Amino acid sequence: MSTQFSLDALPYVDKQIDEPGARSIVDKMIAAEMKKMPKPRDPASLFPDIELFKDNELMQQELDRVRRGKPMEQLDLTRYQLHAPTSTDSTSTSAPSIDANGSPLSVQPSASEELPEGRAQWTQALENANAQLEHQNQRVLNLELVQKFGNNAWNIHNYQLEYDLSRLRKQVDDKRAQVMELNKLRKRDQLDVAESLHRLETKWGELISSTIQVEMASATMEQELEQLKQYEIKLCKELSVPLPGTEQQ
Repeated sequence: MSTQFSLDALPYVDKQIDEPGARSIVDKMIAAEMKKMPKPRDPASLFPDIELFKDNELMQQELDRVRRGKPMEQLDLTRYQLHAPTSTDSTSTSAPSIDANGSPLSVQPSASEELPEGRAQWTQALENANAQLEHQNQRVLNLELVQKFGNNAWNIHNYQLEYDLSRLRKQVDDKRAQVMELNKLRKRDQLDVAESLHRLETKWGELISSTIQVEMASATMEQELEQLKQYEIKLCKELSVPLPGTEQQ
């Protein structure tokens, strides 16, 4: 059920607020009324206790880490490094291991290709090297794509943002124009009826004044009538005559 409010404020007609001391009185009345209003509830009390990520143990551990203020563990970068297989033959040698940036790592003797375990290690190292090579190829390809299409992509993105900004500004300007037009219509309507309102207000004041004068005259006449009655009773007592209307028929 919607609540309807009947607002009788006419700011362009009523000028009582401009009288000295009127604004301070209004502010005090508003402050007193606001003190009677219930205090707003704490937003946290509006929501029940919710257990986050109760079905995801990994996310719970991460949330607990954030709550305790512990730093995040560093990423494991070993898979981006090229390690030669360890040696099972003390007489064999290998090339030094290098990381993804081409920097040499610790030099260790490589495994012999003649041994089965050595072949497995070399196969694993070769697969890792191929993966690193493909990763570098993808990085180069991405850089080439950014260099070729990046400028246009950013220009299009900026154009879209500028279009959205201009559209939102236009909406704001339209709303402001509507508000301004509504205020103009309200002011015009109030000023059109201001003269009639003042005339009716003056007439109302005159009628109230006439009513008060009639009431005062009636009260004065009733008082005079009561005084005359008392004077009549006094005269009748002094003359020892019955009061009019009390004589026996």
